[in-house]
Amino acid sequence: MHRFREEGNEFLQKVVAIDEIWIRDFEPELKSQSSEWRGKGSSRPKKLKRAQSNVKQMMIFACNCKGVIMTDRVPSGTIVPAAYYRQFLQKLRHKMHANRPDFLENGVLILHDNARPHLGKDVRELLDGYSWEVLTDPP
Repeated sequence: MHRFREEGNEFLQKVVAIDEIWIRDFEPELKSQSSEWRGKGSSRPKKLKRAQSNVKQMMIFACNCKGVIMTDRVPSGTIVPAAYYRQFLQKLRHKMHANRPDFLENGVLILHDNARPHLGKDVRELLDGYSWEVLTDPP
């Protein structure tokens, strides 16, 4: 809050929030799939409720005040170790360089949680090499 009071909206425009989330895959029924011809007085067809799949998958999202910068679907059955997170950050920087070069020039503030892969030595060295500041996230 102290930095926001000092820097205002410029502070918020530098923040890139990164988080992982578990998702389940399922395909919703389209309106065109549920429509059917029926005569007058005929009852509507019974609809079955679609259940979520038992297959969970991890996704990583990176966004800033302008919206989502990048998403990554982690391969099924795996978690996000430090090496994978480091690769994600490298891809993120490349994507920002290609799509939002002005964003990199103003300085980047990374906001991610205190997960072990985020705090690894390789990740810290990469962030230092990029001159990206990590905002502290209280436990």
